[in-house]
Amino acid sequence: MHISRLRRWFAALVCSAALAAPAIAQTQLGTVHFPNSGAEEAQEAFQRGIAALHSFWYEEAEEAFRNAQEIDPDFALAYWGEAVSHNHPLWSEQDISAAREVLERFGATRAERRAKTPTERERLYLDTVEVLYGPGDKYERDQLYHEALQRLAQAHPEDNEAQAFYALSYLGLVRRGESGFHRQMKAGAIASKLFHDEPNHPGAAHYVIHSFDDPEHAPLALEAANRYAEIAPEAHHAQHMPSHIFVQHGMWNRVADSNEVAYNASAKWVERKNLSITKRDYHSLEWKAYADLQRGQYGEVLDAIAIVDDAATETDDLRLSRISASMVARHAIETGRFDRISLPDGDLDTSRYNSTANLLFAAGMKAAAEGDAAGVDAAAGKLRKLADARAEDGESYQADSVRIMQHEVEALAANLRGDTAGALEHAAMATAIEETQDPPSGPTYPMKPSHELRGELLLDAGKADEAISQFRTSLTRTPNRTASLLGLARAATALGDTKTASRAYATLSTFLTEADADVPFLSEVHQHVTATTDAQQQ
Repeated sequence: MHISRLRRWFAALVCSAALAAPAIAQTQLGTVHFPNSGAEEAQEAFQRGIAALHSFWYEEAEEAFRNAQEIDPDFALAYWGEAVSHNHPLWSEQDISAAREVLERFGATRAERRAKTPTERERLYLDTVEVLYGPGDKYERDQLYHEALQRLAQAHPEDNEAQAFYALSYLGLVRRGESGFHRQMKAGAIASKLFHDEPNHPGAAHYVIHSFDDPEHAPLALEAANRYAEIAPEAHHAQHMPSHIFVQHGMWNRVADSNEVAYNASAKWVERKNLSITKRDYHSLEWKAYADLQRGQYGEVLDAIAIVDDAATETDDLRLSRISASMVARHAIETGRFDRISLPDGDLDTSRYNSTANLLFAAGMKAAAEGDAAGVDAAAGKLRKLADARAEDGESYQADSVRIMQHEVEALAANLRGDTAGALEHAAMATAIEETQDPPSGPTYPMKPSHELRGELLLDAGKADEAISQFRTSLTRTPNRTASLLGLARAATALGDTKTASRAYATLSTFLTEADADVPFLSEVHQHVTATTDAQQQ
């Protein structure tokens, strides 16, 4: 490195580190160190924007970078940061028009922007967004962005921010249904090293969690999950993200606690900034509801549904209506209480695709529980049409998800008719499709895991030996799910396998400690645990 550039780098590093520490301590978003050539007075806002980016708090990041620009209108990386805030790689969201407008505010052309950027390192940063928001389709631009970040990270191995964004760019290339784990492993390797070197870096912990967000690899992210909420307590997404790993371990109490804190943090932010209530983190509220269902706290879930319902009614927000509908469907499916469920009439509502599928599935389960053969057939038929429509739209992965539910409902229809062989055939077709899909990275989707349903049908058919295998597979994909543990315990009991049954009932008892008194299987769990304890004491 040229001696004058080295001096400038060192001066920027000292200035940045000195300013970053109080800014991050004040905002509680974690520790970042991003040396740059911007004005000293703009550093606090800039460093806050970087930290917010790492916690996917894009609104706060955009505001912080604009604040930095107001202080220093020639601050190249502040425009880069604001442009990055319009790309949400793991949510498949990108506002390319807004991002291009940001770049044009800095300079009319790429050449002009490059000429205004003081250092070669900063020009490499700017290159990343030039290709991200350049010509080509989204995947092509994502690939070019990743390659640009790779060049930056390799040219500046000492730059931990470059390493963090490089790791995230690997995750941004992952597509649902993609075979192998190579992108996630590469991202995880980079993020894990950064987490080891900078344990208070928000991006390090965050990207470790996303890299290993599946049942097989989740143990590699447990340390990061335990740390991330402490690293960035101000960011509601940082409070939510650890629950991704807690779900993969079936730690339902921790899932519920993390998401309750996340939702409350978002509500405080909305109140503080006087934002629309649609900005509250209803995603976390939905995750808490799922954990509460596993814990047998059904009344808590009804309270959460009421919160979303009220917000949807007040704002007429379609997204909130979809979340509410899915929460209603999941509550019914998990509890067997179908009083709020009815078969949707008329044409399928494609604007509410996922929630429509979920309500159809819940309607099919309700009809089966009530012995309504026509209702079950009607729900299966509508699910078939929805899957066909999704396939015609080119959304094969989502079409398969609905196809699983279609076969599950057709299995229930056959079972209702007394056609056990037909029911098990449809259930096997559902599990065959589900095994081609990734395990869920949160609340189950489809809402009723097909191996779980197949196990229940096998157990009802007197095939406990086959049922126990299905429940074990379900628990591998969705650890500690209450219905799968209950099915495993019952199948093991039918086979005389008291050791497996006792272990399953004991696991259930650990997170049903505050279950509602009217949960139907609660006494069954308590009786078996008590009997096992008494036998051990004799």
